[in-house]
Amino acid sequence: MGYTSVRDRTGAVAAATALAGLDLEMAEAGLVADQVMAESGVADRRIAALALGQAGGDVARACSLVRAWAAVLPRVCSYRGDVRSMRALRRITPGFAEPAGGQYLGASLDYEQRLLQLDSPSRPHVGANGHRVQAPPAKQVPEDFPRALAALTGEGLVADPQPPAEAVDINRETGDRRQRGALLQLLARADTGALTALAYTAIRGFSSRQDPTLVELRRGCLDVRISRPDGGSFILGAIDVTYAEVVLYRLHGGTPDPRLTLGVGATVGRIERRAIAAAVLDANCTRAAADGPRRLEPAEDAEFLAIALDGQEAAGFVEHLKLPHHVTFTSELDRVRQARRAAE
Repeated sequence: MGYTSVRDRTGAVAAATALAGLDLEMAEAGLVADQVMAESGVADRRIAALALGQAGGDVARACSLVRAWAAVLPRVCSYRGDVRSMRALRRITPGFAEPAGGQYLGASLDYEQRLLQLDSPSRPHVGANGHRVQAPPAKQVPEDFPRALAALTGEGLVADPQPPAEAVDINRETGDRRQRGALLQLLARADTGALTALAYTAIRGFSSRQDPTLVELRRGCLDVRISRPDGGSFILGAIDVTYAEVVLYRLHGGTPDPRLTLGVGATVGRIERRAIAAAVLDANCTRAAADGPRRLEPAEDAEFLAIALDGQEAAGFVEHLKLPHHVTFTSELDRVRQARRAAE
């Protein structure tokens, strides 16, 4: 199902569509490389594209190649980025019509009708004569945006997640993955399909529809700043990042929430549904943690998500069934035959 009721009164939708076409051409291996970067946890588009080619387009195998390659690299230093310092190339606020700072569609195919055009070039920004169609000039995006939720937070309408998330490296630390900091990192590199599907169950499940609101979505570049031994710092480079904030309102035994529950999601690359789905699941887990002991649904059970969302472990366990299992299967056959003889 698609939403096609958006009217383009100012030409912004056409400009966003044209910019998206240019983005897809310039990016090596397109958005599939972004998916490999996100799921492998390595922000290097060249390496992702190389792995995709070696894996024949199999995303799970490409992620495995990238993770194995990254595992043998020396770790020189670490850096904790702040999304507030992101240089935004796109910023939308579906929950607010006129937010402070304005909305900037950027490069997006969201508002284009999803119809396969069999009689036109595969790339919408390339004309019939082969010449490239120039995208309309984009509006200058501000260096910084105020947070869309700032006013509501000031009114006390948004609850702070308790306890706050603590930064944790799930690659090197064997702590409790149910903790919010570990869960947020897992959500950032989770399998895209599983992440989206479980977020969908959070919206359509629990015996009733629970509609979260996407209050802000930002996509842009985040500088990676490295400290020097003399106390100074320098910018090593920049990575593509997408960040989403979702709020959730719910009734509990007929009693309304006194405050909105906030969920956040971030991912390397430009696949926006990853960040949105992560924010939806974070909001549901945060809401469940505040509810007290009860039976949890899959989309709000951090322990379940820690197992279900690790795409590499899931792919590995499923694919290992292709390897020889005749010894264990012979043992199972022996037990079945023995049980049949005993029954007879």
